Amino acid sequence: MIAFFEAMQFWHWIILAIVLIAGEALGAAGFLLGAVMAALEVALISYIWPDLTWQQQLSLFAVLALLCSVWFWYRFKSFSQTTDLPKLNNRAAQLIGREFALTQEMTGGQGKMQVGDTLWRVESETNLSIGTQVKVIGSREMVLLIVKAGL
Repeated sequence: MIAFFEAMQFWHWIILAIVLIAGEALGAAGFLLGAVMAALEVALISYIWPDLTWQQQLSLFAVLALLCSVWFWYRFKSFSQTTDLPKLNNRAAQLIGREFALTQEMTGGQGKMQVGDTLWRVESETNLSIGTQVKVIGSREMVLLIVKAGL
């Protein structure tokens, strides 16, 4: 095993980078990007200075992998979940404030209402009849909270 390490050349690091990027492509979620970058950097450094020992190469790889991983983490953490359309995938939240006609009779303060092509469960403090104009005032999970419009 030591003989392998003593014979390490720059192309060994390129092969390691290819293997790591293949692992990244299989779903490492960015975890291996720092190691890929470090392997490529060690390949370049060992090509420029071929007299580096294997201990120096491995130490350099370890330090660079840590530094590159931290750099990638800081660089990509800015791509957080903030968006200018926070309700894009929350259809119930998109309906808050809008008015609709109730399409089914309510019993016990619960019922259903057709909005577009979707039949929504609705809740109200009072029973409302079919055709009543209602306003969506909130949502709880996938249930719309409604009140009679105009109140």
